[in-house]
Amino acid sequence: MIVLNLGQRVVGIVVDGVSDVLSLTAEQIRPAPEFAVTLSTEYLTGLGALGERMLILVNIEKLLNSEEMALLDIAASHVA
Repeated sequence: MIVLNLGQRVVGIVVDGVSDVLSLTAEQIRPAPEFAVTLSTEYLTGLGALGERMLILVNIEKLLNSEEMALLDIAASHVA
């Protein structure tokens, strides 16, 4: 499970696995390039470079759209 702070919420997301937890400096992050028409970069923050590794950085707040966040609010109100 990954625990995220999204705005005013703390959200847990179940994942299959986590291989690494990394910290990148601003200098190691480049804007997401425009790919072919078939691949949207809407949910990408950018690309990270760490040694020989190239990392795709996902903007989790954009990935979890406002409709999904509203569902989280509804679910949380039923638990409280």
